Amino acid sequence: MPSWLAWTLIGIAVIAFVTAVMIAWRLFMLLRTPGSFKARLVSKHDDEKPGKPVVVSYNEYSVEIFAVYSIWPRPFASVPRHSLDVTRFPRRTRIRAWVRLDDLETGAYLKLSAAQAHVSELTTWYESGPAVGIGHWREPPQRRQRRRYF
Repeated sequence: MPSWLAWTLIGIAVIAFVTAVMIAWRLFMLLRTPGSFKARLVSKHDDEKPGKPVVVSYNEYSVEIFAVYSIWPRPFASVPRHSLDVTRFPRRTRIRAWVRLDDLETGAYLKLSAAQAHVSELTTWYESGPAVGIGHWREPPQRRQRRRYF
């Protein structure tokens, strides 16, 4: 085998390995963040097929949805808390639950399937409001909040 072919194959293997390590590290770091959990995007409510795996992260100001198999550090969807509406579907199984996140400003929505406990945490967070001292949480913030990315 020519040496250039061997070096090319080694280079491709190294790039694939580094990419896999970056994706695993990103998933690990996303799930370590408080208020984060694994979920799946559901295309239709009655669809039995599992959807695209995502990581849902909620913080004081928004819900952010990150793709699992990606090295892109920013979320592909983010809904500010003041324009969020959470609708929980009836439980279909003992383990999984469905939830719909509506953006009231744009009219866009996302349907998610996640563990029952995680959906309960998300709906509790939505209903509770933020800590005292930052104003009414249904109003948009006065200044733009700094996003937290690793």
